[in-house]
Amino acid sequence: MVRIREDLPRRMDDAQAVQSTGTSVASYGESDVDLESWLKRLSEQLDPPAIQQLRQACELVARRASEADTTRFEHRSSAYLAGIGMADILTHLRVDEETLVASVLFRSVREKLIDLDEIGTVFGVGIQSLIRSTLAMGGLSELIEQNRRLEDHFENNQREHLSGIYKMLISVTEDVRVVLIKLAERTFAVRELASASRERQERVAREILTIYAPLAHRLGIAQLKWELEDIAFRFLSPERYKEIATLLSEKRLEREQYIQNMTQKLHMALAEQGIKADVTGRVKHIYSIYRKMKSKQLSFDQLYDIRALRVLVDNIPDCYHALGVAHQLWRHIPDQFDDYITNPKANGYRSLHTAVLAENKSLEVQIRTTEMHNEAELGVCAHFNYKEGTKAGKKNGDVIFDHKLHSLRSVLENYQENKNRHEPGSRHANDPDSFEESDIGSLNDWSEFEKIYVFSRDGDIKELPKDATVLDFAYHVHTEVGNHCYAARVNQRFVPLTYKLKTGEQVEILTKKDRDPNRDWLVGSLGYIKTAHARDKLRYWFRQQDRSKNLEIGRETLVKELTRLAIHPKSIDLADYAKTFNVKSGDDILIGLVTGDISLHQLMNQINKQMQPDEDQPELMLKPALNPRASRTLSQHGILIDGLDNVELHVAQCCQPVHGEPIAGYITQHRGVSIHNQSCPEYARLIALEGDRAVEAGWEMQPTNGQIVQIAIEAYDRRGLLKDLTSVIFADQINIQQVNTITEANGIAIMKLQIEVKGLAQLSRLLARLEQQPGIMSARRLVVGMK
Repeated sequence: MVRIREDLPRRMDDAQAVQSTGTSVASYGESDVDLESWLKRLSEQLDPPAIQQLRQACELVARRASEADTTRFEHRSSAYLAGIGMADILTHLRVDEETLVASVLFRSVREKLIDLDEIGTVFGVGIQSLIRSTLAMGGLSELIEQNRRLEDHFENNQREHLSGIYKMLISVTEDVRVVLIKLAERTFAVRELASASRERQERVAREILTIYAPLAHRLGIAQLKWELEDIAFRFLSPERYKEIATLLSEKRLEREQYIQNMTQKLHMALAEQGIKADVTGRVKHIYSIYRKMKSKQLSFDQLYDIRALRVLVDNIPDCYHALGVAHQLWRHIPDQFDDYITNPKANGYRSLHTAVLAENKSLEVQIRTTEMHNEAELGVCAHFNYKEGTKAGKKNGDVIFDHKLHSLRSVLENYQENKNRHEPGSRHANDPDSFEESDIGSLNDWSEFEKIYVFSRDGDIKELPKDATVLDFAYHVHTEVGNHCYAARVNQRFVPLTYKLKTGEQVEILTKKDRDPNRDWLVGSLGYIKTAHARDKLRYWFRQQDRSKNLEIGRETLVKELTRLAIHPKSIDLADYAKTFNVKSGDDILIGLVTGDISLHQLMNQINKQMQPDEDQPELMLKPALNPRASRTLSQHGILIDGLDNVELHVAQCCQPVHGEPIAGYITQHRGVSIHNQSCPEYARLIALEGDRAVEAGWEMQPTNGQIVQIAIEAYDRRGLLKDLTSVIFADQINIQQVNTITEANGIAIMKLQIEVKGLAQLSRLLARLEQQPGIMSARRLVVGMK
């Protein structure tokens, strides 16, 4: 019976390099898998309940795979073999039971043999979430792999773009285990490429070499990195691979004898100094050799680290003691020493590296503790929280695991080279094994991780804050692109400029030279921009415009808003608000509206406050009374009436004044006092006839109840129009009392809604948001008889 993993190469040594094993997992059937033996081996690592859940997952996948049509996956393993193969890879990385179960089930879910809902029901939401996120990462990696500029980024070592790729991948998950599952899936996929078509071999190998092998390196998982690189390189460049493998094979016996002799000498020298150490020869991998030969323009014979020793000791002091012993035993090669213990690599790698001349041959010596070695081989996996030697694996919310994800994100966020290690002339300047080194920053603000990663039209990856819009993207690309933007396409589809981008989307900005920024872009409630960068660029543009032009634009903006709210523009004197906004005149307020220094929402709030009593003023100054002896009456509408007491009060339906507007009362013959907007034409007509019926009225400090108003919306009729509009209204916690809709012959829908608002500021914000919806021609307050 074939037992998964033991008969498959973890990585290719010199003997395997010249000729592939030719053995693929795809050549085995389900009957060849000794499931019980495999589970028995895992019982040393997992609790019985975990083993039982793993068996349940394997049996479910086996049943579904046997019922499925696998002809569409020619030369590929069944979901059952793939699941066990992935899980077996992960067992060597010391992952927890949830990760193992998810890896067994992943391929079956991807091939739609098992539904995600069923996974949640049978195995729990934790495993369901792992699989869902892994699927999302896979979909994103396909988009990245199709990026036509990806090869250029890797070929030219463009660090900013490479960093963006890894950060984009990691952004789809909050759990590092998702990355491990995807790495295991890609490792299994590359192992079975021998029998695949040439096209699939190249496609998968290219994805592995350009995305997943570097990601494994970022996580510090050398065990997977080496295997992924060597096998992918073999399929992408078979001739070059064979050439290097042949060179390794030809000198293998000589090199093995040399390494054996040096190992014995160093071990004896360490023992004489009382240092307990494990000394072994280290395998140099084919792809690593190729990269170093290419980057440094060296021949095979010029590489000093083909021959290498690895020394494992108990503690850090012994590391430096062993280093001294090695340098006493052999002559140190100048400029060939690195202290990664004091200065770890960005992925957490720690070790001492030195090169010596031993018997007239260069020899690399790596010295580290056993703990450091486990970290180097397993990366983040070395830190799974196995509690004091027990089998209790990582659980959701485990602080240790969250910290490792934090560290991973920290590496990705702080992807910058240590400059003094890459200056011209430095031996690290072109070292392919050191191009990803940097100091690990300490991040305490998790909000920094709230980023999205999108593609530009040309395939470059751009990083933006979460909820950034296409207009933010335009200004991120270039100021002029933002200033002249008039439309945008996301994934080849037109979207409004307020569209919030999501990771993995491709964005194209359409511009015209005669298009200028719109002042509405600065209105926060309209949602055009989120980033301070875009806002600053917009404000700068408006400040550069002609003052007279800005005055005109500002006046038009204010009149438009007041008209929409059914407030007569002549009833507002901006000079009254100059002190509030710390400007000299009303004209300065208008210019501030254009430049963005004063928002329309701020101004409308101040107008709203000015129209109602000031809470800091004495009560007797709230309103001058027509009759000083009369008392004020506070109605249920929150309205103060001067000169009358205990009188019936109602809001006039002709103008329906809203809290904050200037109002006045009219004494009717049978219905008490009717309250009108001071600009109401009907009120003006009544007072002209009987002026003695007029009474002064004012609003209470805050409205006691919502105010009933009617709004009118004109829009191009479409399916879902009413649903979209009501969603906007409900989002502002506004109650809708009545809706009437009429669609005219030309396809224009006229909607009249009766709603309950708290005042002018809320109404102003609502109307602005409604007008931003697709197909909306206008949204305004409806007042009978007012123009």
